Amino acid sequence: MTVLAILLGGFLALIALGVPVAVAMGVAGAGAIWLATNLPMVVVGQRMLVILDSFPFLALPFFVVAGLLMERGGITRRLIDFSGLFVGRLTGGLAHVLIGTNLIMAGASGSATADCAATGTVLIPALARAGYSRAFACALTAAASTVGPIIPPSIMFVLFGAIASVSIGRLFVGGALPGLLMGLYLMIAAHLIAKRRRYPKLPPVSLPAALRIARDALPAVLMPIVVLGGIVAGIFTPTEAGAIAAGYALVLSVAVYRELPLSAVPGVLARGGIVTGAIMLIVSAASLFGWLLAREQAPQMLARGFTALSDDPLVFLFVFNVALLVLGCFFEAVSLLILVTPVIMPVVTSVGIDPVHFGVVMTLNLMIGLLTPPVGMNMFIVCAIGGISIREYTREVVPFVVALLLVLGLITYVPALVLFLPNLLLGVAR
Repeated sequence: MTVLAILLGGFLALIALGVPVAVAMGVAGAGAIWLATNLPMVVVGQRMLVILDSFPFLALPFFVVAGLLMERGGITRRLIDFSGLFVGRLTGGLAHVLIGTNLIMAGASGSATADCAATGTVLIPALARAGYSRAFACALTAAASTVGPIIPPSIMFVLFGAIASVSIGRLFVGGALPGLLMGLYLMIAAHLIAKRRRYPKLPPVSLPAALRIARDALPAVLMPIVVLGGIVAGIFTPTEAGAIAAGYALVLSVAVYRELPLSAVPGVLARGGIVTGAIMLIVSAASLFGWLLAREQAPQMLARGFTALSDDPLVFLFVFNVALLVLGCFFEAVSLLILVTPVIMPVVTSVGIDPVHFGVVMTLNLMIGLLTPPVGMNMFIVCAIGGISIREYTREVVPFVVALLLVLGLITYVPALVLFLPNLLLGVAR
């Protein structure tokens, strides 16, 4: 049997048996080396560790911890109050507050699931008490949190940039406009539904109360400005930005808002270590898997297959988007990004697609997968928080998935929406 046959056959068989993706990739890779090559088994450990010896990956635990601190330290609640000052008076005001809060939080945490849990815990019950359908509240929470990995900083961009050797700074800046478009389209969808169902506006806020809310939220609002501004200005790298985000969130949570006691900090750090360890296990197993695919020239075969079909980048992007949307229904987003990126990048470069543009398109595509049954992570989070069935959730999430698909189509076929800001602020890539 060939290496590819054992590798892919073993991986698919293990997935079908319900084995976790990281274990399936690692076992399939080790089995292929043992059964079909003359390589020593020590190669397994070497290939799984070499990818982790990367400076950009240091950003990952920092952004994970920053997101956890925002959830526990009172930062999320203050951003919700601040967002209400601007969009609360629209029809369906609390729904718009949810979207606005996620837009602001996206500039600090970089994680869709963290934002989903943080805003969902506060706002799903609040929306239900205000007369909104609980299923609508859950669906909107899941959809709005997908902005998190698109507006910089982004854990997904860190992973893609490190694996594909693409500038993480350019990916961060390139996600800003698409992220704002996601927020706009979700607000339009929420407004149309709220108008039809006559969901209420929020009551007006007096000027003294508004000033008090803005003053209280100002340190939290400055967090994404400090993180992104420092990267664009060249003051620090994206990896250093992760450390600054975590440190800033720690100071706000413990010293400024005083909602996180010092005794709870080790627990937050431990939770961050567990989340980071789970991601790194997938990364290291995928490194072995991807190395074997590259050794057997699978990317070149895939490239030849695509170019034989068509060498038009627009055709490639359409086929890739459709395939990834289908795969996203069955695979977790991080696993899929790590698995697909090293295989597909030679094809991307061969058809002349800008890797920054492709990275943002791919990440947004994967975020839609967080919303769709049967394995959408955001779907599970909001259904657990809201106490609703997946069937109830699925009926309500359709308009928001359509809104995000429209944005995906826009950024896929209008690359300037992704590349304009990186080229303007960081210079044209050579």
